Amino acid sequence: MSLKRNYNLTVCIPSSIVSLVDTLIEKTILIGQIARTISIYRVNRILIYIDSEKKDLFFIKELLEYLETPQYLRKYLFPISKNLRYAGCLPPLRTPHHPTIDSDIGYRDGFVIESNDKKSIVDIGFKEPIICPYPLPRNKRVSLKKEKEIWIPVKKEEIPYYWGYEVIIDLKGLHHHLVKYNYDYVIATSRLGKPINIVFKEIKEMLKPGKNIAILFGSPREGLHNIFLKYSLNLENYCDVIVNMVPNQGTQTIRTEEALMISLAILSFIDEI
Repeated sequence: MSLKRNYNLTVCIPSSIVSLVDTLIEKTILIGQIARTISIYRVNRILIYIDSEKKDLFFIKELLEYLETPQYLRKYLFPISKNLRYAGCLPPLRTPHHPTIDSDIGYRDGFVIESNDKKSIVDIGFKEPIICPYPLPRNKRVSLKKEKEIWIPVKKEEIPYYWGYEVIIDLKGLHHHLVKYNYDYVIATSRLGKPINIVFKEIKEMLKPGKNIAILFGSPREGLHNIFLKYSLNLENYCDVIVNMVPNQGTQTIRTEEALMISLAILSFIDEI
């Protein structure tokens, strides 16, 4: 079972990531691949920054949140939506918080069906809802921990396993998000950056317990330097290192979803060295 990272990792991607495909099913498959990638590498949070139409941004957000939600809770949290028309075609994430009905790791997410000042009735994916001896907010998603056959509320931060990702958006641009969140370290990916073999030790020093780290990705049509230049800003002033994750690449371009998979794999390898 996958334990969570000892540092927090945020991935920043553009809303235009779906701009190279035309149909809803193609866009759905693309976002499904991204959801799998960030789950495989235990990403804590994904930021979608605006660089195209708002409708793309909200489509990506809705679908990513849907995929992160355990299957048995989706009926409570997601009404019928055009954006989710093909979501059923996507493979499940199979993260620790997406258990089968028979699996039991002592933690589960649930939906509060009923609640009073003494107890709550919660659907946690079993054949029947369970009774929690605590008042919980009705019609809300909660995390629970099993103690001596009793399910009690627990904060997500206290769960030792990788417990999915959070999705956030920024309608003012990537630079605005970076200023707002003030990360400990920011890693920008660019073919104009330093080769990964030159800066991997520098990156290794960033991956320390308790740190908040962001890794940035450009769009299918523009690199990060150009994205920042549109706001008359210098990328170098907003990040700690600019790295080329694929020196001597064999293709003219690397798509954002490809860069995401490659970069997170390399980051994971550096973390384990």
